[in-house]
Amino acid sequence: MVYLGGPINPRSPRRRRGIYLHDPPPGYHPPRPRLSLKDQQRQARQERVLIRVAVVVLVLTAAAVPVIISLIITTHS
Repeated sequence: MVYLGGPINPRSPRRRRGIYLHDPPPGYHPPRPRLSLKDQQRQARQERVLIRVAVVVLVLTAAAVPVIISLIITTHS
């Protein structure tokens, strides 16, 4: 345990003051209860769709960049 408060007087009785590393940060809320199986499956489907869309966009962008570069090189030569 690490004390993050100010200086400690060794003669004073042990009183807990300040913030310790094992304390939760201010405003912390514990995790919510687990989702039901149906909600977990719905969330997984949404994430899969989002990943597929992102992959398609990245592949099209990666294919378009060399084409644009080659067009620039051919038109300026």
